[in-house]
Amino acid sequence: MKWPVRNLLNPVSTRTLLFGTDPFDTEYVLQKIDSINIMSGKMIKEVWFREWEQKATKYIDFAGKSESKGNIISAEKYYMLAAQCYYASYMINTDDINQKKTVYKKLASNYRKSVSLRKNKVEYIEIETENGKLPGYIHFPDDGKSSDKYPCVVTYSGFGSCKEELDMLALPLTERGLAVLTVDMPGTGDALFDYNKKCIGDQIDCAIESIYAYLSSRNDIDFSRIANFGLCMGGGYAFRASAKMKNTKCCVSLFPLFINICEIDSVPVWMKRGKWAAYQHGYDECDPNDLVDRMKVLNEGTVDCDFFLIHSADDNWMTTDASLSLLEKANGYKESLEVTDKPAYVSEETIMHAMPVGEQFHWVKHIAADFIAERLLDR
Repeated sequence: MKWPVRNLLNPVSTRTLLFGTDPFDTEYVLQKIDSINIMSGKMIKEVWFREWEQKATKYIDFAGKSESKGNIISAEKYYMLAAQCYYASYMINTDDINQKKTVYKKLASNYRKSVSLRKNKVEYIEIETENGKLPGYIHFPDDGKSSDKYPCVVTYSGFGSCKEELDMLALPLTERGLAVLTVDMPGTGDALFDYNKKCIGDQIDCAIESIYAYLSSRNDIDFSRIANFGLCMGGGYAFRASAKMKNTKCCVSLFPLFINICEIDSVPVWMKRGKWAAYQHGYDECDPNDLVDRMKVLNEGTVDCDFFLIHSADDNWMTTDASLSLLEKANGYKESLEVTDKPAYVSEETIMHAMPVGEQFHWVKHIAADFIAERLLDR
């Protein structure tokens, strides 16, 4: 009987497709995995990294040639294809931190080249905090030269993610005329690798305060029209930011994860144990058993702005009751949407929290974006 490697890689495949990685590229690499004669975790990772590197190298070559000829549209797309290949590599778990960092830097570099060629302005920024910087981007809906200030949506990603992944949340919002801030929260992306910021409750709280302080200082952002929008653990951050910063206009949480109210035993081992988890959480400074206590701050407070919760009974981390408990802490206008579509990428061993929203994001994103646009654009 063949080892169901594809099932084991379902979480990785889902997230790569969610970010926009080409499905045929993904299938090609999965077939290379299938062809391994003697399966081992080491061999799977070796083949996975090698095949995605080869595909990325090809797209980078195409991008350079296109850019040299002035074919900017093609160059933008090829750099993004390369970034998506490196994103697929980045999603696989490994305890080799240097390898994770190397792959991420290639992802970030090609993504930055791609967005620099877009018709709409995408500005790289760094937000100062008391314990390190938060690198990010502000995505404008146009060339960024409007005489009117832009309403802005702050987007938040989950554990093991990065600001580049948030591109998928930004696009449906910029299409509706909104500016979007995508940022590396503590424990993710350049904030982790360059500034050693860890996924710890007090650092996340500090990051939220710094984000709002930064936006209030911008002459081109309308600070009276700020929204929070997050996915997975980022959905929890969006909720906390809206509870903490009372001038928030509205909040959308997609399949929010709160470590301290979820079924902690169902949280996968890779998120709680191992060198990569330790590096993101900062276990060199704290016993991993204290993780729940260190994240409790994120569930404090009540949300007074308009609130939209999107959840699923197939979320194996947060029970339906746990998800709906957020509505009890929302004092203003509130809506909820239960996604009942059954996820396709599941097995007993690998059912993953992100899968329902990952598979349904192609339609969920428009409902979420419309909710935000109606409030920030006063429609």
